This record gives sequence, structure tokens and C-alpha cells, in this order.
Amino acid sequence: MTLLGNIIWFLLGGWALGLGYFMGAVLFFPLLPFLMPLVGYSFFPFGKTPVRRSDINAWKESRGEEVDLSAAKLTSGKLRFLSNVLWVFTFGWLLALGHFIAAFANLVGCVFLFTIPICVPHMMAHFKLMPVALRPFGVRIVPTSLAEEIRTAGYVKSL
Repeated sequence: MTLLGNIIWFLLGGWALGLGYFMGAVLFFPLLPFLMPLVGYSFFPFGKTPVRRSDINAWKESRGEEVDLSAAKLTSGKLRFLSNVLWVFTFGWLLALGHFIAAFANLVGCVFLFTIPICVPHMMAHFKLMPVALRPFGVRIVPTSLAEEIRTAGYVKSL
């Protein structure tokens, strides 16, 4: 079902917003390694969920696993904040607005075209992508099953 949802998403316009994310990632090329997972997520969002890195690390610590000490983890909060501010004022607001318009178009499609099985999941995916479009740094894209496991353990806060 995830594969079918991703194919329909891509064909019905997910590619356009994905290209917006890709353009932003290329123009912010020093931050490209942090933005490429977001680009893939915007092209194919079903089966994946954004989770804050701090929530993942808290969950790993509670299980006794080794915490990720990659460069993404070691970046300071100030650098992440400045990167998010710069992103919001350049691409973030455009992409979030694009997701809002696409979600509204899916809502109209549900009401007038009676395509509820297609439109409602896509509308929810656009709403799931909006906060990530505004603040992509400090977020990790994980499989939905792992996100649910972290959420049931009580470590996931709102994005």
C-alpha cells in the first residue's frame, strides 16, 4: 500500500514539490548532506515519518543503545537555529505554502470528486510535510514503524 501511495503521490504532483526541495538543497550545498534525506522524503513520503534527532537519541539512551554521534548530532543548537531561519526565509515558506495549497486542493478533490481513498492520505501527507518544510534541520526521516515505536515509548514531542 505504501508503494502504491508513493507512486500516486509522485504522479499527482509530488515531483513538483520534490524538485523545490532539491533546488533548495542544491543552493544550500554546504548543508546538502542534511537536506538530501528530506528531498527523498518529499518525493516519496509514505512509509516514513519525521522525528526530531533529540527524541531518537533519548529513545536510544533508554534502550541502552549507543547514541548517534554523527556531525548532525554534534551541530550546535545555534547553528541549527540559524540554518532553519535562513531556510525559512528562502525556501521554507514557499514549500510550506505549496504544501498548504496542495492539501487544500486534495480537500476540494475529496469533497467534489469523491476520491476519498486517494485524497485524504495525500492531504495528511502534505500536513505532515509542512512543519518539516519550515524547520528541516534537526529532524531525521525514519520508517513509520520506528517512529511509532519511539512515540509509544513517550519520547516524541511535536515537531
